[in-house]
Amino acid sequence: MARYHRYQIAACPVAEGVRVRSGSAVAFAVRKESKDVALRIRREFHPVRAALARIPFLRGMVRLIGSILDFLDGAMESDELQPQQIAKGRKGEQRFAELFRVQPASLVAAGSALAIVFLLALVWAVPFALERLVLPRYALSRAATNAVACAARVLAALGAAALIPRLRVVNRLCMYRGALNQVLNAAGGHRRQVTQEEAERASHISRRSDAAFALTTALLSIVIFALVRTYTLPVQLLVRALIVLAVAGVVNEPIRLLEKTPAGHPAGALLAPQVWLEHFFARKPHPQMVEVAVLAWNAAQENAD
Repeated sequence: MARYHRYQIAACPVAEGVRVRSGSAVAFAVRKESKDVALRIRREFHPVRAALARIPFLRGMVRLIGSILDFLDGAMESDELQPQQIAKGRKGEQRFAELFRVQPASLVAAGSALAIVFLLALVWAVPFALERLVLPRYALSRAATNAVACAARVLAALGAAALIPRLRVVNRLCMYRGALNQVLNAAGGHRRQVTQEEAERASHISRRSDAAFALTTALLSIVIFALVRTYTLPVQLLVRALIVLAVAGVVNEPIRLLEKTPAGHPAGALLAPQVWLEHFFARKPHPQMVEVAVLAWNAAQENAD
């Protein structure tokens, strides 16, 4: 999700489309099987969330949780608009789908879901095996063992973040994210109409990314997890949830300031790691995807308060 703090503009990709919020106006645009674009406008009021988003440190927590809730909301809303089934599956997958009387797209989506679960399991399993089976052979100190295991977890998380967007279903979301970034970059952070030509000339990488922010939060949280030890599962889950929220609150403040700096400002170089992470989540879109993002953006601006 890209976000412009001043105007409360937020956007995220959904299934074969995008979700754009400008003030209280939320626009959903989805490419249908007929190749037409379905557009829906909705009013959305969150006074408590808006108030918390203005409080330092708390706004980082709101940013993290809000971006997740917006994505889930967009996924449910876009499904009602009946997006096109672009993932037809390969020949083998189509035959397998016919055998069990399911849609090839459902089979592809299920395969992507299983792949994501497998990759996330590896993020936990590889460092766990390293810590329990490999490192004890070298008689390392507890601190050294924790440091090596923590580094392995960070690298495994980065590897999963790089591989998951390459899955066919997820890759489509990343392409729509790229389309949104082009529209937001063309708008330049202002509430104005954007044309298709302007959007296609803009970069598909945004300096403002909630996805990159969430990944940064996760990576730093993994490091802090290695420093805090608990001995019961309920306490461990509670402590780790609080750590994630605290990290989000602290990390958001410098990132927020850097996101507001002009692109050519020397301080903007400090945002380079965030921009690098955004390359995981944003792909160069097709012109038809840019068209969907432009329609949603312009509709949100027309209805913005």
